Amino acid sequence: MRKVILGLAVAAVGVGVWVWARQGPVPASQVTIGGKVSNVQFTKLTGEPASLYDFTGRSGTLVIFVATRCPVSNDYNQRMAELAREYTARGFAVIGANSNHSEPADEVARHAAEKGLGFTILKDPDNRVADYLGASVTPEAYLFAPDWTLRYHGRIDDSRDPAHITTRDLSAALDAVAAGKPVAVAETKAFGCTIKRIPRS
Repeated sequence: MRKVILGLAVAAVGVGVWVWARQGPVPASQVTIGGKVSNVQFTKLTGEPASLYDFTGRSGTLVIFVATRCPVSNDYNQRMAELAREYTARGFAVIGANSNHSEPADEVARHAAEKGLGFTILKDPDNRVADYLGASVTPEAYLFAPDWTLRYHGRIDDSRDPAHITTRDLSAALDAVAAGKPVAVAETKAFGCTIKRIPRS
């Protein structure tokens, strides 16, 4: 029995190593706080091309990397939907970006409808936008001012469990940008499931 358990453990470790090796390290972001983002390209869930600059809000633009199968991202569904409603009304464009190669567009559309995610969600089919921004997990937020400078990058808040939230980092950043003020904490560490990137040679 011990041999069977040991064998399974070794196999599990081997699988973990294989997955890590296959995905490789996350590329370093090409946009830092205060830098300007390029007009990167996405794909709509219907298959048509879309550009980031197509979604310019008068107060700024928020991009959140999301997933359909990640339990952490799913724990944030309601919070993301509420943020989108509140800050869209205050002049922000809100976009969800799905870079997981394992989650097809029809699944993403169905998930959004089922979970009440009323904001635009786009596919990043070859995860080039995620690579460009250095996004590593879902959920992970990037907030841009109207001139497309990056003003905030990181987590939505500090707890997966809503009952234990003590800091609402993204809301604070949105409020600061809306008021034309500096973001007090411009970068935090996002946490969640790793983005499932396509294998690259």
